[in-house]
Amino acid sequence: MKTATKLTAFLLGLAVVFGAAYGVGQVTGPGSPAVEIHHDEPGPANPEHDAPEHDAPGPGSHPPERGPDR
Repeated sequence: MKTATKLTAFLLGLAVVFGAAYGVGQVTGPGSPAVEIHHDEPGPANPEHDAPEHDAPGPGSHPPERGPDR
């Protein structure tokens, strides 16, 4: 087979695959979410997780010193 024939066959096959995918997408339509999410109450979903920790280093803090053998 010649290179031009192989390339043409490949591009034709690619066009068929993308055309079929486009057609299936038009038939099925856009997807819908599996679960609807409602946010009735404002605020954090998990207050324990979102609360700042007292032991956590704040902004601008330095890592703890490790001693003379670092």
